[in-house]
Amino acid sequence: MRKAFLLILSAILLIPNFLPIDINNPLPYDGKERFLPSLNYIQDVRTLESVVDHCASLKNINPQTPEYAAMLAYVISCRFYHGFSHWKLNENWIAAVGQKLTGIGLACKVNADDILKSPNAACSQQALLMMAVLRNKGISYRKVGFPHHYAIEVQFNNKWYYFDPNMEPRMNLAQRVHETWKGDNDVLKSYYDHSIHTNLNYQFGNGQHAELGIVNEIPALRVALFQSVSGYLSRFLWTVPLILAVFSYRRKPFMYAIGPVNQRPIYRLPIRRPYYA
Repeated sequence: MRKAFLLILSAILLIPNFLPIDINNPLPYDGKERFLPSLNYIQDVRTLESVVDHCASLKNINPQTPEYAAMLAYVISCRFYHGFSHWKLNENWIAAVGQKLTGIGLACKVNADDILKSPNAACSQQALLMMAVLRNKGISYRKVGFPHHYAIEVQFNNKWYYFDPNMEPRMNLAQRVHETWKGDNDVLKSYYDHSIHTNLNYQFGNGQHAELGIVNEIPALRVALFQSVSGYLSRFLWTVPLILAVFSYRRKPFMYAIGPVNQRPIYRLPIRRPYYA
């Protein structure tokens, strides 16, 4: 009975690894955003950086300028449409099921290379990609947090420039400088297309100011650790009950004969006659 239970448990833990299903309600493309499916070949940060470098070189843009950050934000905005990219069951079922049960974003990808495996990414995920490329370039950045949105500022010549590849505000470089909008969320709203983004008051709040993060911080390190560990467990956890089933057995206790004497085996020793010299 125990062996059957362990085999069934092993099968239950193994099956999700064959199901390429996102159980956390992925959003479809709404057809309104800037999105180019042809850029799906960009599957890692190194390729993303090389594409941006190539585009910048065609326009004679120096990587250490705000124009380069604008080019980077533009490429990212073309690579994705809005919506969290999640781990599927066959990729990390522990994180996927964990988010489904708790409502916490345990299955929302935070590693830059992993995010680039999907056609969609949320505001925080697209900002994380910008941060990854900027770190490679040695360019300082900081997160810009809103009540229900996430963007980034990049530093050039002691000035901070605002970028939001996810919601694509219509801003020139002068308008992006922090001293221009002064962290006022209501000022930022005027740069967004209200026909596309109909929830600006929810995302930015009313009469509120942006929360600025630590310079060059690497966000979501704990989530990244959880997803890394749970990813390995998702693949190999099924082997634990299988091994227990294979090596499990019932030990039979050693019994001593305690029946009547006449039922016990009688061992006769050979009788040796005394030897007399």
